[in-house]
Amino acid sequence: MAEELRNIHSLFLEKIQKRYGLRPVRMKNPMPERPARGLGLIKMDGNLFESDKFMRVMVLTSGIAFTSRCTRSIFLGPRPELYLPIFSSETILMGEKRAFLVDIHPTVRPARWGELALEPRMLAIRSRYAELVAEPVPLEGKINDIMSPAYIYVHVPPDRDAMALSFFNEYLDLYLEMVDRAVPVAGADRQKSGEDFERYHDTVINHDPAVKLYGKLFGEQGAIERVNDIFFAR
Repeated sequence: MAEELRNIHSLFLEKIQKRYGLRPVRMKNPMPERPARGLGLIKMDGNLFESDKFMRVMVLTSGIAFTSRCTRSIFLGPRPELYLPIFSSETILMGEKRAFLVDIHPTVRPARWGELALEPRMLAIRSRYAELVAEPVPLEGKINDIMSPAYIYVHVPPDRDAMALSFFNEYLDLYLEMVDRAVPVAGADRQKSGEDFERYHDTVINHDPAVKLYGKLFGEQGAIERVNDIFFAR
């Protein structure tokens, strides 16, 4: 398959589907959807999965119907009892606007984040991609609170697609190694895991730009219902 960002979903699923025995999840609002508030011009399509390790594995394409313009989203949410951070990526392919974001969100408190020792390894990977990170895209607002110091959100011309996919796979491999080693926590750590997960949930619900967009398309209640289903298994 061509190393192009438009293929990121297929490349991602090919990598992890057998590794984790992904099981399809039925959405409360089945896709594809064309929200009436979008006058049928916006199309959302994707799939949810779960596994023994993951509460949610999500691939979602949001775009303009009948065109190739879209945003491709990827989300990996481990089961809360593993007390692990979240993997997230956005690929924006809207004509001349081509942008790419990937991060392992430190959705756990600093002590747990430090214990996992991800950040130094992420920064080491990032340091090898000077050309890829040369054109950063600003990320504004409180959503920055869930981003790691090693996240990237960059403009990606077509000739850097392969480079972006290489970076994506390095972060993904690092993340999956951690997931494979993880075992459920107990006692005080289990309580901390629940508290940290709720803090992350509240930040997303209240500050993620995607939730605001969903609100315009589905209304406030419809947006929260979809985000809880897609990302948080609620």
